[in-house]
Amino acid sequence: MISARTIKSIILSVFILLSSSSYALTEDSLKQWQDTAYIQSAFNEIALKNEYRSTQKRVLKWKEPIRYEFVYHSDMKKNPLIERLFDAHLLHLQSITGHSIQPHKSHNKGKANLSIHLTPDASYSKVIKSVAGSQVKYMAQKSHCMASFNKNKNNAIIEAQVILPVDHVFSRGLLITCIVEETTQILGLPNDSDWVNPSIANDASKIELLTGLDYLLLKILYDKSLQAGAPFPQNQKTIQRVIKKLESNGEIKHASKTIKQTGLFPLIN
Repeated sequence: MISARTIKSIILSVFILLSSSSYALTEDSLKQWQDTAYIQSAFNEIALKNEYRSTQKRVLKWKEPIRYEFVYHSDMKKNPLIERLFDAHLLHLQSITGHSIQPHKSHNKGKANLSIHLTPDASYSKVIKSVAGSQVKYMAQKSHCMASFNKNKNNAIIEAQVILPVDHVFSRGLLITCIVEETTQILGLPNDSDWVNPSIANDASKIELLTGLDYLLLKILYDKSLQAGAPFPQNQKTIQRVIKKLESNGEIKHASKTIKQTGLFPLIN
């Protein structure tokens, strides 16, 4: 059993390495993210578009509870550190969205609808093909880790997969990045953008943990008034109302502070 102190030490070492990047944006230096018009534009960019396929700008989100499991490939041994980090982040996502996200238990009815695949680097490409069925050429060479999801005809997400080439993410100091970005994206925030700041969806920013803006995007997406499949431009009025509600109850103002209270943040700070 890996102790909490050991986990914190490992995460801190990785985080310090990543934070030493010469280009790191901070929430304090990017005040525009609290502007309501900016938040709506950012939501449209990250939630209503997809980096790998064209969309109809419809809302994507889960309706059924998420039940996740860890799947090991090529005789890999169970990794308590990685599992605990995923557990912490997924619990954090549950607390933000209010959507049930829990480990799948063997005695539960049905099967897990979120599979987290841990694989050696040599098997990464094979696992992508067998699990995700990605049509993107050279995905294994282009990505450090990946996630995909399937939706029904109503644009509700019904299952998802996250794939981690374990040796690669450890050697590149990308473990935290992959856990946070991939599991957050499969909730219905599939796009990346270099102009949305500060956010884990901005690959150029070197941000590794959820930001205040990411918190707001998740809150908007999982507001009960915003339905899966809601079409553009009709969904814009609902999104605008949700943002106004977040502004009036102080959640926009305090988003940066709120996001740091749980999840992976206490393990690092």
